[in-house]
Amino acid sequence: MADATAPGTPGPRSDRATSVPRTPRSEVRERLLTAGARVFAEQGVHEARLDDVAAAAGFSKGAVYSNFSSKEDLVAHVMQRATNLVLRSLQELVRVDIEAVDVGDAVRAAFGRHDQSAQFALLSELRGYAIRHPEFMPEFVRQRRHLHDGVRELVRRWFAAHPDVEPGMPLDTFAALLVAANSGIVFDAPALDGVDPGDAVAAMVEAVIRPR
Repeated sequence: MADATAPGTPGPRSDRATSVPRTPRSEVRERLLTAGARVFAEQGVHEARLDDVAAAAGFSKGAVYSNFSSKEDLVAHVMQRATNLVLRSLQELVRVDIEAVDVGDAVRAAFGRHDQSAQFALLSELRGYAIRHPEFMPEFVRQRRHLHDGVRELVRRWFAAHPDVEPGMPLDTFAALLVAANSGIVFDAPALDGVDPGDAVAAMVEAVIRPR
């Protein structure tokens, strides 16, 4: 198993010529974060071991400690990466050039493109971890606020580009409801026979956007 952080030891010229190139540090971190998200979602943050994360990424545990100061540091960066991925997906979705009549279809298409079950499993584990470990709660709150801030900015930008429509409520409230509706519909999806999550959220958006 590769340890991308172990210093190389000079050897015979033939050994150096055939040595395996060292994995770039940025790739090591990304692979560890990707593996951490998967392992935490599957095993739970509390139960998962750093050895499990390292093995899933294809490295030794030394690579984890060379990139993150502790398990809590890794958990925080995993959540930060997950938050950024969600915001990037939303930025692709909420473009200012999408007309009001097409917003619902854009929401449906987004749900069709992205399976949120793995993302929600990770978020659930992170939320549970924050409840059981109060020292992590401030980081959890910071990341959720970052997500809400990003959604509010996207909502404000879109409505600013479409002065002919309004949401029928304060924009900040509308943004908060979008986040809550998305989380709630994914949470309850297994119990909602015949209800498509994308259709449900799109229907809510279409219902509240109205001409001025």
